[in-house]
Amino acid sequence: MANYLIVADDFTGANDTGVQLVNHGIDVNVNFDVTSIDSDDNKSSCVLDTETRNSSTEEATNKMKSMMSKVNLDSFDIVLKKVDSTLRGNISAEIKTLAEFYDPDLVVFAPALPSLGRTIKNEILYVNKIRALDTEIGKDPLKPIDNDNISDILKRAFLGKKNRHYSIKDIRKDNFKIDGNYKYLSFDSENSMDLQKIIKEVKRANKKVLWVGSAGLMSSILMQYEKTLPAVGLIGSVSDVTRRQLHFAEENGVNLISIPIYDVYEKDSYASYLNEARELLQKGKDVVVMSSASYDRSELNRTIKKLEKYDLSKESIGKVTQTILAGICRRLVLYEKISGVFVTGGDTAKGLLDVGKAGGVQVIDEIEPGIPMLKIRSGDLNGLNIVTKAGAFGNDELITYAFKKLRSKSF
Repeated sequence: MANYLIVADDFTGANDTGVQLVNHGIDVNVNFDVTSIDSDDNKSSCVLDTETRNSSTEEATNKMKSMMSKVNLDSFDIVLKKVDSTLRGNISAEIKTLAEFYDPDLVVFAPALPSLGRTIKNEILYVNKIRALDTEIGKDPLKPIDNDNISDILKRAFLGKKNRHYSIKDIRKDNFKIDGNYKYLSFDSENSMDLQKIIKEVKRANKKVLWVGSAGLMSSILMQYEKTLPAVGLIGSVSDVTRRQLHFAEENGVNLISIPIYDVYEKDSYASYLNEARELLQKGKDVVVMSSASYDRSELNRTIKKLEKYDLSKESIGKVTQTILAGICRRLVLYEKISGVFVTGGDTAKGLLDVGKAGGVQVIDEIEPGIPMLKIRSGDLNGLNIVTKAGAFGNDELITYAFKKLRSKSF
């Protein structure tokens, strides 16, 4: 397990980034000064809150210099300068100061937080698809945003130095590589898959890196550096709410396996879909196993028409769907190591419990209002954590969030 230092400029930012470590089983404290950090024998991860978000640039620089001079930065495996996801604060000055003390080979600036609608495209920060400077946050009375161009912010930090910005198009190329001729790098990112790809390529360079970003970057770094068990989703609902959640999950790195129920019924086999899911899980990828009608509404009518010739009613088709999905999921749990299962739809959840011969469940947590986490008692799936929700319920990020919570329970 790596040793992390996060340097944040305010208390809430320190907490929301620190909790990413906790989600990966890493104990962490938030420190308000450096006296509680043993600079000689530090073997634990920590967050340092400098409280400089609303300071003047000069005050922030001086405080950063004072604090960093007392910390043995090289005692940490990974150092991240946490910045506000809307780019408020003294970002350029604080990056520069931290880099002076840490002396990294690379400075990687990727401040996107896609799960909260903070994305970077063509160097510009967007908040829920609106340019940051045009939002209410951009006019913050204490510390308004003065620049939403991340390449410019990096240039301000390192005047006269060459920097390199990577666009969405660059990052999504199959042959995407980091140019070794540049030390100061900034990146577009529209989803967690973009962040994962950035981190993977930077990690491949095997250099000393100063990471600069939000909680989204910290979460993605942990996904690359700390191994956790993947999660499985089981989706039978055909609601519009579930469909939006699936699309959001796909955009953020969850692998979807769409199963035409009529195809499995006619062939009397789901082996190909099971094998596809197993291969992804073996690579540590989160997987959703779903009815094709859950992702594409037109598939519902196609399923009904194709199965009518077998004299199956809509109710019978629903039961067939539950049986197929539950059967695949049961085998995935038995064959592969996973952190848990997220299930949408009460009937789908009960179908999984029935197939797994469960004697009951223990309620262990509530990850969001109305979204419980349960532990299966007895049967083939004994001890498995599952998160359940009604089909037409929850925000767009719910599947992605549930997977994160399941992973955090796997330690």
